[in-house]
Amino acid sequence: MAHGGIPIGEWSGSNATRELHETIKQFNEKTERQTEQMVRLTKVIAWLTSVMLVAVIVQIVLAIKAMTG
Repeated sequence: MAHGGIPIGEWSGSNATRELHETIKQFNEKTERQTEQMVRLTKVIAWLTSVMLVAVIVQIVLAIKAMTG
């Protein structure tokens, strides 16, 4: 202990620095999981969009064939 009973880790700020590093580590782990989920959702949305595009093209082709003959 230094300076009137204050622990050295508190006096020097090293305890706060360790806590900050731990908080940043936890934050990064959570955001990494969220990023992975967003990438998966984006891939699913892209796949569904391409399926819808094919369906619309088929409908247009069938409508044109019905009008022409």
